[in-house]
Amino acid sequence: MRTRRRPSTPILLAGWLFADLLLGLTIIMLGAQAPPPAPVKPLAGESTGAPTPTPSPCATRIGGVRAKPVKISFRVSPSADANALAVQVKRKLLRYKKHLAGRHAGMVLTFGADGGAGEGVRLATRVNTALGTAYPKIFGTAATRNFHDLSAPSGSISMEIYFVSDGCAPTPKN
Repeated sequence: MRTRRRPSTPILLAGWLFADLLLGLTIIMLGAQAPPPAPVKPLAGESTGAPTPTPSPCATRIGGVRAKPVKISFRVSPSADANALAVQVKRKLLRYKKHLAGRHAGMVLTFGADGGAGEGVRLATRVNTALGTAYPKIFGTAATRNFHDLSAPSGSISMEIYFVSDGCAPTPKN
């Protein structure tokens, strides 16, 4: 007569352990869910039969940076001190007043040329600092990036100004 070999105890308990772990994970997932929203109670004096007001189309503002930049190019004296450079930048940007009036720059990419790459980046940095001094309402909070332009003559500045857009959110359709 052959005797059957009985499975060992750990193998018998493996199924129950798996079932217990699955039950524990289910309880954790149910506890992690947010409760359903509470119903809105009408204020004192409001009737519940009145239609609910809909938000105006401009109730929420959508803001971002426009995808198309305004491109500006001009020349400055690379050897000018900070105050003289600010005056030069202010005078040069007066030509672009119609593009700048009433707008706020979100991001400005400035390409400077002044000999080596490091000098061009330093000139672009100084011009961006002068922008904030000359026109703080337009460029005061703008993010700036400074680059060197290898193909331009010394003192050349090229800027790509990305302005902040401001519009109305579309009205949700019911």
